[in-house]
Amino acid sequence: MQGPANALAGAFSALSPWIADALVIIGVFGMTVGVYGIVRMPDVYNKLHAASKVVFLGVIMLLLASAVTSDAAIILRAVLIGVFLILTSPVSAHVVGRAAYLRRYRMQTPGTVDESGRGLDGPEDPDARGPSRAA
Repeated sequence: MQGPANALAGAFSALSPWIADALVIIGVFGMTVGVYGIVRMPDVYNKLHAASKVVFLGVIMLLLASAVTSDAAIILRAVLIGVFLILTSPVSAHVVGRAAYLRRYRMQTPGTVDESGRGLDGPEDPDARGPSRAA
């Protein structure tokens, strides 16, 4: 006679390929939207936001899809990679954002408000991109 735990394990092993496929589709969709955001956004600050979301929505979902295999070595590697990405992604986004701020890159999004007081709240002319030339 099969116990409830064995029945649950059997059901999970039968569904695990489907779960992994769904997680891969979600991950690829998240990465596609993030890359579209990186290409489409007007300035460094908005592009950083899109890029940091790619890590969580895309890569973490792909790591979860790998972990569904129930192989201990793969699960351990996926967890280590996930922890590394979760720890380093915000730090790297902060460093890039800070470098853009120190180089006085202007915000290109209409209606932005610069709370730093450094005059980064819009381009001097509509075609201006990148650092301000007034420094």
